[in-house]
Amino acid sequence: MGFWNRSGAERYAAGDTDWSALARLLRKGELLAELQSCGAVFTPEDLEEMLVRYGKKLAHVRKEYAAVLLASARVQIVDGYHRMMTAKLAAVHADVRLPGSWKEFVRFAADQTRGNRLAELKYLIAAYAMYVADEPAHPVGTPFPGGYSVELHEGVYYCPVRAAQSEVDEALCRFCPAVQSRERDLVLTRGQREFVERGEKLENYFYHYHG
Repeated sequence: MGFWNRSGAERYAAGDTDWSALARLLRKGELLAELQSCGAVFTPEDLEEMLVRYGKKLAHVRKEYAAVLLASARVQIVDGYHRMMTAKLAAVHADVRLPGSWKEFVRFAADQTRGNRLAELKYLIAAYAMYVADEPAHPVGTPFPGGYSVELHEGVYYCPVRAAQSEVDEALCRFCPAVQSRERDLVLTRGQREFVERGEKLENYFYHYHG
C-alpha cells in the first residue's frame, strides 16, 4: 500500500490542507489528484483514532445499534479512505466539471475543521464520496433511528433524514447527492415495496404498450 505515510504524524501539521487551493479546482480529475495528495500525509493510526473517537460517542447508545453504527462508520472512514487513495477516473469522467456547490462545500469544510487534523481527513473523504464518486457521505446501509437506512435503488441514493437535516448548519446533508427517502420507503418493508413496484411497472408496461 504505497500511499501510506508512516511518518505522517511527524511531518504533518494540523491545518496543512489548503482549502483555498481546493476551492479553485474545476474538474473531477483535478479534485481527485489533490485529494490523493492531501490524503497521503495521513496514517493507518489516524483512521483507527477516528473510529475510536466515534466509538466513544456511542457509549450511551444501545449496544446492538452502536455495533451497527460503528461498522457503518468503518466503511465510511477506512473503506472511504482506501477508495479515495486508489481511485482512477477515465478521461471522460475526469473532465466532468464540479457542481456549483463545490466552493460552498470547501468554505464549509475549512470553517468546520479549523486546523483539526482528523476533521480535515473526515472532510477530504466526504469530498471524494460526494464530488468524485457521486455518492452520499454516509454509505449505503448507514442506519438511522426508526429502522431506516441509506439505500441505493435503481441508481438513486435515498436517505431517510435528507430533508430533515438539510437545514442544520453542521450537517453535510445539503451537499449530499442523495434524495429524501420516498414516503413508501418509510412505511412499507422492502419486500412490500418491491411487490408494489413490480405491480406499477407491469401496469405501466400495459398502459404504454403500443406494439
